[in-house]
Amino acid sequence: MKRPLIAILRGGYSGESVISHQSAKRMLEALDTARFEPCFVTVTRGTWTSELADGSALPFDRGAFAIDRGQGPEPFVAALIAIHGAPGEDGKLQGYLDMLGVPYQTGDVLNMSLTFSKFGTVSFLRQWGFPVSPSVLLRRGLPVPHDELAALGLPVFVKPDQSGSSLGVTKVKQADAMEAALEEAFKECDSVMVEAAVTGRELTCGVLRVGDDVRALPICEIRTSREFFDYEAKYHASDTEEIVPAPLPEEVTRLVQERSTAIYRVLDCRGMARVDHFWTGEELITIEVNTTPGFSAASIYPKMLEADGIGVPSVINGMVEAMLQRAK
Repeated sequence: MKRPLIAILRGGYSGESVISHQSAKRMLEALDTARFEPCFVTVTRGTWTSELADGSALPFDRGAFAIDRGQGPEPFVAALIAIHGAPGEDGKLQGYLDMLGVPYQTGDVLNMSLTFSKFGTVSFLRQWGFPVSPSVLLRRGLPVPHDELAALGLPVFVKPDQSGSSLGVTKVKQADAMEAALEEAFKECDSVMVEAAVTGRELTCGVLRVGDDVRALPICEIRTSREFFDYEAKYHASDTEEIVPAPLPEEVTRLVQERSTAIYRVLDCRGMARVDHFWTGEELITIEVNTTPGFSAASIYPKMLEADGIGVPSVINGMVEAMLQRAK
């Protein structure tokens, strides 16, 4: 019987494209090739290309989302999106696949476009009553609301509103450092969020939906000697600790998992997502939601799956099975 042709989309338009290739590789390694036939689709601003796991290039038709192995176009029947940042995390790729009728494992266009905006996410969560840190949104070319910024106090985090892996993020502790931090953030994005810093234990909780089942994974506590969990701490620092499961009191563990699951549901997430928080010792403050979490060998999410006991292959193959059922 012919195996279903599954696209693993990687690359993208952001500085996270290197991580995307690593995530895609991990997904392909987890796929049961006795049941599914995987193929990479690499997305760049200029071209989209396709290749097999061994690196063999194949003609690719973007209009039909199909490859040609010499016997005419073969459309992909489902897609695993491993792109961090645009266009895989902001809803654009989801819209393209929706128009072609190809199922994918992430949230839909609205979910992805909303959660890709850090300010949009916390504003939405605030409306639902979830504790989040005060923040202000700045847009390129518009006047800076100095009074609103002053009300946040110091320190603050200056973040590109739409980027990942902490690219362009600065912790500002003195007022005279604000201008340089804004300049750095605006290199990544035309809108920038300035957020009041929260002090406490940095926690992140994976949430997973396969079919109708939504479950919280073991929590990870992040410890770093740097000012915050920046790009260097995430991918290069040797002393960064990612402790799974986090050594927390039982009631705090329960709170983090219940809060993360509730946020996942109100945002209408699908597949894998990760919800980031700070535990102050008295209150749990949600910082952001990642709807295409890193999936490389060094990433937190696969560590959560292993600690949970469900494992990476079970989740990846289960999501593909669910996509094929939706396609029917």
